[in-house]
Amino acid sequence: MLKNVCFLVLIVLASQIESLLLHDGWIGVIKSKEQSFPATVPGGIYTDLEKAQIIPKNFKGSNDVKNRWVVNETVIYFTNFEVTEEFLKAPKIALIFHGLDTFSTIFLNDEYIGTSDNMFVKYNFNVKKHLKKEVNSTNKLEVHFASPLKISEMFYDKQKLNYEVVPKCTPEKYNGECHVNHIRKMQASFSWDWGPAFPSIGIWKDVELIPVTDAYVTEITADVVKRNSHWEINVGVFFDTLSYERDFTFNGVLQSVLELDDGKSITNSTEFSLSVKWKYSNISLTLQVPLESVMLWWPNGYGDQKLYNLITYVQIVPYETKSMKKIGFRTIELIQDPLDEGLTFYFRVNNLPIFAKGSNYIPGSIFPELSTRRETILPLLTSAKEANMNILRVWGGGMYESNLFYELADELGILIWQDFMFACSMYPTNEDFLKSVSNEVSQNVIRLKHHASIALWAGNNENEIALYGNWYGTGNKQVYKDDYIKLYVEIIKNIVEKLDPTRSYVVSSPSNGLYSDHNGYLGTNPGSNLYGDVHYYNYLQNGWDMNHFPRARFSSEYGFQSWPSVETLISAAEYDEDLKIRSDFMQHRQHLQGGDEFMKLLIEKNFIIPESNNTRRDLEDFVYLSQINQAVSIQMETEFYRQGKSFLNANGEGYTRGALYWQLNDVWQAPSWSSIEFGGRWKMLHYFARDFFAPVIVSSRLSLARDLTIYIISDLHRPLKDLSLTLNIYKWTSIIPVSIQKFPNLSLNSDESKVVKKLWLDDFLKNNNCGILESVKTNCFLEILLENDAKDEIIGVNYVYPSPLKTISLPPANVKMEVNPKSLPGKMANYSDYEIELTSDNIALFVWLEMGSLKGRFSENGFHILKGKKKIILHAFEAMTPKEIMKHVYLKVLSDVYKP
Repeated sequence: MLKNVCFLVLIVLASQIESLLLHDGWIGVIKSKEQSFPATVPGGIYTDLEKAQIIPKNFKGSNDVKNRWVVNETVIYFTNFEVTEEFLKAPKIALIFHGLDTFSTIFLNDEYIGTSDNMFVKYNFNVKKHLKKEVNSTNKLEVHFASPLKISEMFYDKQKLNYEVVPKCTPEKYNGECHVNHIRKMQASFSWDWGPAFPSIGIWKDVELIPVTDAYVTEITADVVKRNSHWEINVGVFFDTLSYERDFTFNGVLQSVLELDDGKSITNSTEFSLSVKWKYSNISLTLQVPLESVMLWWPNGYGDQKLYNLITYVQIVPYETKSMKKIGFRTIELIQDPLDEGLTFYFRVNNLPIFAKGSNYIPGSIFPELSTRRETILPLLTSAKEANMNILRVWGGGMYESNLFYELADELGILIWQDFMFACSMYPTNEDFLKSVSNEVSQNVIRLKHHASIALWAGNNENEIALYGNWYGTGNKQVYKDDYIKLYVEIIKNIVEKLDPTRSYVVSSPSNGLYSDHNGYLGTNPGSNLYGDVHYYNYLQNGWDMNHFPRARFSSEYGFQSWPSVETLISAAEYDEDLKIRSDFMQHRQHLQGGDEFMKLLIEKNFIIPESNNTRRDLEDFVYLSQINQAVSIQMETEFYRQGKSFLNANGEGYTRGALYWQLNDVWQAPSWSSIEFGGRWKMLHYFARDFFAPVIVSSRLSLARDLTIYIISDLHRPLKDLSLTLNIYKWTSIIPVSIQKFPNLSLNSDESKVVKKLWLDDFLKNNNCGILESVKTNCFLEILLENDAKDEIIGVNYVYPSPLKTISLPPANVKMEVNPKSLPGKMANYSDYEIELTSDNIALFVWLEMGSLKGRFSENGFHILKGKKKIILHAFEAMTPKEIMKHVYLKVLSDVYKP
């Protein structure tokens, strides 16, 4: 109690540390040209030069290549600033760069301060002796950036004296650069199959000055651990002394306060005396929280995302640091229990198994500084939540995301599978590289581990399977295996397990999890369906046919390409000629070798593509068909994984507990695997995801033998009863069902996938007015409705196409649209919603509405119109009138383009 009293007195006497953010007045200089430009901090060279009109717009045409000269330059950023008298009185002054991209040398008042070589870490320097001693004197800070291309090539040449670290370059189709695996920089900045090469340079995060006595706080962490009768919050405080002196001691006071509901709080404090053995040190204290005092944090779809304020004060006279973090109380476990064949692989949250539903997150922007902004992050994460996702995998070729990203994930209930930033490459393991990686991993684990959303750490993306499959010509050479173990096991695994014992770490994705660990990390096939997670891509098999998908424990990547909307492409095109399927612009944007050919092949599994005259109309049709193919294919694969969560097949495969499709977002206007286009438009896939990721769905599987199995699948942790299944059988020529079959009195246990009906499809259709057996496949299709009879509501809809749609005679559908002139309360504050009614004289498939220049989203899109009528809601994101909606919104229907 006495300690608390003394502490409170000290708080009154102490002054809050006021950092000086150095954001203003920066100038950039391209050294070889002696050309200056206004610079933004946080910012980057490409966005600065575009804004200054020194280079053309980065995303227009092929400017990603035309502007590449920039990254071969030495670039200087400088600013002038003044410091206060309080700063000059401090024994030490910390200059902190939270993000330097990537190779820089720093000068203050023309005196050398230090260097940087890793984009993913922050750098701290004691600059007290370099500042001018007079108050209000002008100080000059300069950061000289070297070309990352030249540095990476230099590292490659040096390393090659021993052996080549592969791959050397990105594929030629990517229009990319080489040797990115030799430097600690966003790997995708040298290009990827979904993105351009913009090897950025700049100060991409904050720069600040802080007055310091003996040490200052670099991070405050919180490990939340559940005990039998209470929660423990282990608060850790990490210090930097800004000095390499040893054997000196500094004193202080630490207090943490957990704010509960109703104005209550739980507090603990301690005085400390730290004997410094090295530049860094740390201290901790524990808060004990009764279980009944707090509510649980849950992933989206399983409960609320309750967060509590944890306020920590650190007093080192005369300065005080105050930190406020939002924490959630939850347990999370990666369960890998033995089965007769293999191991399980699923997440258990608060002692409940969950089905992980989500996607893979690439950087929000190819320009790192833009990835940290709220306007970039929030629309993507809210779109994930709206599509019933509960997890995103932050992919290892991008970056450790900003604090804001994880704060929003906490608030929205989006679990994060966090890769470390290594992807699709071998990496060197020289002393300097490993030292830099160790610092990178330590800093980012310490920075992020207090977030309730962080579910799992993963060492890399696809590097184990690349070694196993000899992707880059590594063969059986031991040196690559030794490097792999040294980097991901001896370095990263050991650091993570030491710093964060509350979460699991997997060495790679995909991998066999614990089975891989117990077999030397490289001794098993990482594509096994019996362990861990899998990545599955197949551009030759029909994506609408479930029978070739793997019955895996967890699918962390799978996907199909599509083109973005023509509206999105227009924003990148320079000429009308660009908007044609075979234009140079379109070829430049397609980075996947054979990508358009694969799309065409997959589309033709189900449609006959109209003969092309290489016009813009042909492009519009191809974009539309590519988005239908992608949406239905991912729907089928996702539903297949969800069907398998309660079952094992004869080979011991199944108990699938995760489906994360590739990929959520885009970084430019190009074909990709994304469900959200660059700029934020939802593709058809994202509208479909909202349905196939719904908590309760009805799904079917048509076997090669033509038997149809119908499943009801629930992720709810409560049983369901009073359900019924309705099968509406339609002829393609009739808007009214030719037969209706209902199966009542169905029920479902909690968290279950259940087979509720099996039938021989062709016989069923024959017996329900679809004609003779030989033609039923092309005469009819099924609409499956799952209904809650007690509430008289439809809770799930799905369709069965007995034959590829290219085999049917689909009558043209004349679809008309009307907007109800009376607006509705808006989903977005200050804006109205509008009801839209669509009518059709025939069955209309995959009705797609485009917003044109208006900003908004539809309650449904890519839907079918049966029985001649459909009502949907337009959620307006800006002010608009019914007249404007009728003018700008246009629709497309399959019969407009489909030529059987």
